[in-house]
Parts: sequence; C-alpha cells; structure tokens
Amino acid sequence: MQLPPLSRSPFRRQPADMLERFNEWQDTQAGQAVLEAERAIVAEWTPRLVGQRAVEVSGGRCQDMLRDIRLPWRCSVTPMPVEGGRQATSRVALEACPQSLPIAKNSVDVVLLHHCLEFHDAPHQVLREAARCVAPGGVLAVVGFHPLSIMGLARWFRRGGQRPGWNGRYFRPYRVSDWLNVLGFEVEGVASGFYNLPVGDRGRARLRWLDWLGRRFWWRNGGVYLLVARKRAAMMRPLPATAGFSRQQGPTVVSVPVARWRQQRNTE
Repeated sequence: MQLPPLSRSPFRRQPADMLERFNEWQDTQAGQAVLEAERAIVAEWTPRLVGQRAVEVSGGRCQDMLRDIRLPWRCSVTPMPVEGGRQATSRVALEACPQSLPIAKNSVDVVLLHHCLEFHDAPHQVLREAARCVAPGGVLAVVGFHPLSIMGLARWFRRGGQRPGWNGRYFRPYRVSDWLNVLGFEVEGVASGFYNLPVGDRGRARLRWLDWLGRRFWWRNGGVYLLVARKRAAMMRPLPATAGFSRQQGPTVVSVPVARWRQQRNTE
C-alpha cells in the first residue's frame, strides 16, 4: 500500500529579508503615497470607534496608523526593533511576533492589522491570534493590498531578484472575510483607495487619469483596502415563563365528581 504524503503548509515561505525590503520600499516615494492613501482611509473610520484599548499590529515598521483614534490607551506591536527613532511614535510600542501577541485574551476593543497577512508564513495564525485578543463586541480591522487592482496586477510585470518588498502574498477581501466568519466575526464593511500605479511622483502625475477612472468605475478594487469586522458577543435570551410559574396564574382547581362530594359531606 502506498503511504500518503505529509501535509504541507498551504502558503509558501517568504524570503528572510522580506520585511527589510518592505520597509525600504515604504521609504520611497511610491511607498509614502500608498501610506498616505491608507491613513486617509483609516482616518475616516477611527472617529466611529468606542472603547478603552486599541492595538496596531504592523507587518513591518510601525507606521502609527491609529494616531487619530480617540480611545484613551493604544499600543503598537511590530516585529522590528523599537528603540527610539521613528518607532517611538505611539504611546506604547512592543517588539513581538504577530503570530504570538503578548496580549491577554478578550482584553482589547480595537485591533488593526497593518499588512500582517502578506509577509508571514502563517497568515491563519496571525488572524487567529488577533481575534483572540479582541473582546466580545470589539472590532478587528485588516489593511492589505488588493490583488484585483492595478497595483496588484502590475506586480506580475516586476520579475527578477530586484522585486520590491510589496510583492508579498495578496489576499482578496472576500477571502479574509471568510476567515473572520469562521473565527466568530461579522464583517461590517470594506473601503479601498489608491488607484494609481506604485511609482514615483512624476510617474503618478502622468497617470492621474487612473485615479479619476478608479474612483468612478472600480472604486471597490483600489490598491489597498480596509476590512472591518466585529466580534460576536454572547447574548442570553430569557425563556418565556411556564404555566406553573406564571405570576398571573389563578388558583389551581381540581375537578371532583358531584356524587363523590355528596358522599363525603354525608359522612361528616
């Protein structure tokens, strides 16, 4: 009998220097343009948030995407070193792996995953770990690159060893929403932005017509998207009162035959 093969990971392993290359790309003109588009999307969403604690988990260097949030306590988690410099931009910064967050279960009201799924070998574990930290009724948001966009399609034309860091694993919002449904979340909505190509300032200026077309015809398929889901909270539904425990129930009456009642009265 032929032995079955061992099951392998459904995702290929990322190069060891993927995060460094992604951080270098974020410092370029194209990377800064993508970050500005992401900050604009997140800034429209954060004023509606309520709670006490918020955590931003970054796939690379901390970009402080929750700078405008109104929650009293927020924290940033990044796999890169956080000593001083640009990393110390938020109130609290931690260096930890997104697959194993040093956060208690059901203790955070808002968790934002900023490009964490594209550059890790186990995106399922990253999403599961973030879902563990969200309190019932809390919000889990995912910022990622859209594969069905101009930016997602353009990455296939960049071949060779000099490929930029943003060419990680892209996931469609519908696929991420399926994972969140399994983890007990209900998707509230999705927003997208950046309809141009990830090139320099002069190149994007020449392709401004792509922004005009994207906002009008494929506004759901921008280069980056923000997917928001809320964790289901357990609710107790009181059962209706039974007939034996109803407060409005009258006195209990037992039917007795008339002949038997007269017999008992005569014996008295």
